[in-house]
Amino acid sequence: MPDPVPVTSAYGWITASGAAGSFLLFLGLVVRQINPWRKQTLEAEQASRAQAIAVDQKLREDMLGRIEKLEADLKEQRLYYEDKLDKLTAAYDQKVDRLEAEYEAAARIARHELGNAKMRFRALVMLLRRLPNPPDGLSGILDDIEAMEAEQTKAEALEKGAQSGAKIARAGAEA
Repeated sequence: MPDPVPVTSAYGWITASGAAGSFLLFLGLVVRQINPWRKQTLEAEQASRAQAIAVDQKLREDMLGRIEKLEADLKEQRLYYEDKLDKLTAAYDQKVDRLEAEYEAAARIARHELGNAKMRFRALVMLLRRLPNPPDGLSGILDDIEAMEAEQTKAEALEKGAQSGAKIARAGAEA
């Protein structure tokens, strides 16, 4: 191995002491800078945390604002559709009431016409019974017609009773 090249100068001891002094000076500077570097690092971390907290806070406020806007829009839409539903329900109720009134009127007219037809039929039967010279067998035919009418009247009375009972039961169930 080759011999190391000595670094010397005319004043050899100055070079060694200068190198040692330079090293100690550098070491002192490094040691003196550690605390400010640590402080600077901590301040940077704190600033970064503060910035992250500010960003999170802004994001939170933005999200809350959006949620409030969505809730307001939802409430507005709900009110709109409730109003629309109320109007449709009112229109439907009016239509049902009108149809019920029309039905009741038509039913009253039909009952009246049926009553008139029954009275005409009874009058015809009475007229045929009073004929001075009735044809043969007319009396039996009129008896059969009156028996059928009596059965039909009995069946109608039973049907009316069943309908009235159903109405009463429905009214009791609704109450």
